[in-house]
Amino acid sequence: MLRPDEIFPSTVLTTDRLLVRPFVAADAPDVHAAWQDAAFIDGAPIGYPYAGADLPTAAAWCTSGVEQQRLDGKGVGFALVPRGDTRLVGHVLLFGADWEARTAEIHYWTAPWGRGRGYAAEGAGVVARWALAECGLERVHLQADTANTASLRTAETAGFQFEGVLRNLTPTRRGTRADMAVYSLIPGDLL
Repeated sequence: MLRPDEIFPSTVLTTDRLLVRPFVAADAPDVHAAWQDAAFIDGAPIGYPYAGADLPTAAAWCTSGVEQQRLDGKGVGFALVPRGDTRLVGHVLLFGADWEARTAEIHYWTAPWGRGRGYAAEGAGVVARWALAECGLERVHLQADTANTASLRTAETAGFQFEGVLRNLTPTRRGTRADMAVYSLIPGDLL
């Protein structure tokens, strides 16, 4: 049985430009469209279940999948929506929560119509800082393919600190293996 402090609270976060909120059923068409994007499919790790997934899968993910992960104490997902708009432009997810070690990994993606505006960095930054300051985590980390310059730039812009490279770590859809850059954010980085 999970203790209450082992479940991320359901919350809405804001930045100057974004509403960072739980997913709702109305997000499903935008999530589905993002999952169909060739860049999303190519960049997704082997075995990532949502790359190219159908609309019913996107709807189930938005209405229950993300929330179940939160209720299971494993993580929390957020939709990124520009203030004054309703169209989702991205996603930030804390996952793999280790409540004993007080750590979690963070993942983000941006929909094709939201790219190039810094939404992923803004969303990842506010979610990571919230997790450290409000949820008691001591470390939020991420891995990004060293060939994915947009993801590396997102991590750095969000304030994550580069730690090193895990060489030849992840199989890719291109039939090769990717080196993964490791970044983290810890409470001391917030000062």
